[in-house]
Amino acid sequence: MSDISESPMTRRVALGVTGAASAAVMSGCGSSEAGAGGNVKQPEISSPIDMAATQDVPVGGVIKANSGDVTVMISQPAEGTFKAFSSACTHQGCTVNAQNNNIVCPCHSSNFTIEDGSVTGGPAEEPLPQYPVKVDGGRIIVG
Repeated sequence: MSDISESPMTRRVALGVTGAASAAVMSGCGSSEAGAGGNVKQPEISSPIDMAATQDVPVGGVIKANSGDVTVMISQPAEGTFKAFSSACTHQGCTVNAQNNNIVCPCHSSNFTIEDGSVTGGPAEEPLPQYPVKVDGGRIIVG
């Protein structure tokens, strides 16, 4: 077995290493694996789901809420007004996050408002789908 330090670094070797590294990095972009953030399919909400307590959502802020296999972004843009949006980015389906009172896609940096889910930056062109919301006894019911 030869020591790698004995092998000359030719242009072809350098390009091969660089190409392999680039392919590995790019393979994460738009991946279909939910863990990698790509192509997340938001399930249909066929019946109302208790998603969070009103006290958990700050005024002017947003949280990511889960119930079973359903994940939504819940915001309170004005006191007592609650909104619920899909957690799947409209660009390539990555799971969005709550960040600095905004909804942000970690894959390609699309940004969405907490008021209506509209796009404020990034490659996404469509707003986040919105779900009906009802408040009942201090609980946020989505669907």
